[in-house]
Amino acid sequence: MKKLAIVVGVAVAGTVGLLVQAMYASGKADGGGFLGPGILSAEVNLVLEALLVLGLTFGFYLARSGNIEAHRINQTTWVLVNAVLVALIMVPSIRQAGVENLTELRDAGKWVPWLHGAIGTFAVLAGLWLVLQMNDLLPRHLHIAWWKNLMRLTLAAYWAVALLGLAIYKFWYVG
Repeated sequence: MKKLAIVVGVAVAGTVGLLVQAMYASGKADGGGFLGPGILSAEVNLVLEALLVLGLTFGFYLARSGNIEAHRINQTTWVLVNAVLVALIMVPSIRQAGVENLTELRDAGKWVPWLHGAIGTFAVLAGLWLVLQMNDLLPRHLHIAWWKNLMRLTLAAYWAVALLGLAIYKFWYVG
């Protein structure tokens, strides 16, 4: 059954990746969004990341209720979708947060994206590690015994990143 989690996760993440690439290829990514003042790519990312943290939180409850296979499929899917969004939308957009001198960091619109990126990097790496471990794709000697605590910490990191992402949207597009 562990193969099902990988197949579903790769299929959903691949579909999201193709849709994001199509948005860029059509030239609409930097055009007007559907929520208001932001650009389309930022608003697509914002909505998908909101769904992502809700989905990961739902996965937490799946695990607590004992439905481990559904938890595995759910978490694998959302972590892989997040990795695609980070690679295709977030990493390219970090150039907007460029800092030429340290005095610029007085502006929250400059330092919040870097905090978002630091916590987000942890969340992506920890999430991928957990996906590899829970799907038995890591050699046994690389498995960590404290995986439940890492899962909880990673979920908290995803929530922090989502809230910081909302703040970035406000700083960059709302004013």
